[in-house]
Amino acid sequence: MTTIEVREVLVRRRGAALWLRLNRPDTLNGLNQAILDGLNAGLDEAESDPGVRTVVITAEGRAFCAGADLRYVRTLNSSPAPDGAYSAGQLFLRRVAPLLNRIESFPKPVLAAVNGLAIGGGLELLLCCDFAIAAESARIGDGHAVYGQIPGGGASVRLTRRLGLARAKQLMFTGELHPAAHFRGTDLITEVVADDELDEHVQRIADVIAQRSPVGVARMKALANDGLEVPLPVGVRMELEASALHEKSEDWREGITAFAEKRAPEFRGR
Repeated sequence: MTTIEVREVLVRRRGAALWLRLNRPDTLNGLNQAILDGLNAGLDEAESDPGVRTVVITAEGRAFCAGADLRYVRTLNSSPAPDGAYSAGQLFLRRVAPLLNRIESFPKPVLAAVNGLAIGGGLELLLCCDFAIAAESARIGDGHAVYGQIPGGGASVRLTRRLGLARAKQLMFTGELHPAAHFRGTDLITEVVADDELDEHVQRIADVIAQRSPVGVARMKALANDGLEVPLPVGVRMELEASALHEKSEDWREGITAFAEKRAPEFRGR
């Protein structure tokens, strides 16, 4: 178990899980360039280390993430943009989007451990993770409408896919926050647990995933994500082709052998 402090993001290895903990509690973990850089650095480490099987994103303090740090964004917008050019704040959003896309398509599972407030960009960060587990005290909402803003990190697209069109519109139009339990039975939060059990509960799930084939999990993640974008028959054909390719992996052979030998498989991710 190791912790590397990268100031705004703490990178901690626990078993086969790499925990990335936002560390700007005084700003409710508001997004700035340092957090983007820290998250990208953590993902670089996870991607390059075959011993890392999962990534967990969580935060220090009473917020998971309250969205962009508006005070920071205002400093970027201190001078008006030339006609036809993006403002500095818009340019910042265009640095946030690639990070969120990277999390969504990351080849290893990314779990969100939602420890507190998840608003605006924090909700968008949650939505890019494969699934989210929340503490009972967590409160979640879009929030943009409260200050006359609209999402810029994909919430209008991803939230409708997680909650359905009407529920997503209600969350966006009202800007209201709701306790994590409000989202039980939806695809936004898979579980709600006691605050003091959150980290250990998520770690247990990460430990289970670590026992599975990294090759198989990566392919299932890609198939599930891509399957949302294509008609059903196309998605089924994609799955069949991926299945044929997967049979050529060492992990597939190890799984079949372990089943025949009545033992637990030892997957190497090849």
